[in-house]
Amino acid sequence: MAFVEPPKGITRITDLGDRLRIEIPLRPKGLLECLLLLVWLIFTGVCEGILVSSLLHRLGVIPQPLVEEAEPAPLPLLLFACVVLGVLLSLWLWILLGREIVEVSIPEGTLKIRSLPFKKTSIYRLSEVANLRVLENLRWRGGGTITGIIAFDYGASTVRFGLTIDPAEARQIVALLKERFGQYMADGKVEAGS
Repeated sequence: MAFVEPPKGITRITDLGDRLRIEIPLRPKGLLECLLLLVWLIFTGVCEGILVSSLLHRLGVIPQPLVEEAEPAPLPLLLFACVVLGVLLSLWLWILLGREIVEVSIPEGTLKIRSLPFKKTSIYRLSEVANLRVLENLRWRGGGTITGIIAFDYGASTVRFGLTIDPAEARQIVALLKERFGQYMADGKVEAGS
């Protein structure tokens, strides 16, 4: 009888001595999700190309459309379709290429969270980080956005990261962070759930 090997997780953790770097990809984990994403990207790209061609033909920039039409589509509909498909294509590319990078540094006394490819960086004082925990029951927040599974309190707000990881992997990351940097944080407790 063969045992199922435990998964390694999707994060890449790099120990740099007095710093720790955790890289969390935003892309789907399974082969089926990747194939569906690839098909959707191709479909969206082809549709965007056809719509842009039709739009340029309608505006008189190019003489002949790539696809023959019985009657040109109305300009507002073409513009709307181009914008919607462009947003969807950008979203899927962001999911495919995006990642969160968490860096904890003892010399700087910081916890940095960078969201790529947008290069948004948030820097937190490690001494103000409290109540590092795993959110077991992840829910959609107010505006329809879902937040990360790892959370900590920072003053009067809660910071979240780790959008694509499973709770078991999140617990491993929280345990590692508390073990390595707990004495530099506002409290030394690890709390699961919330």
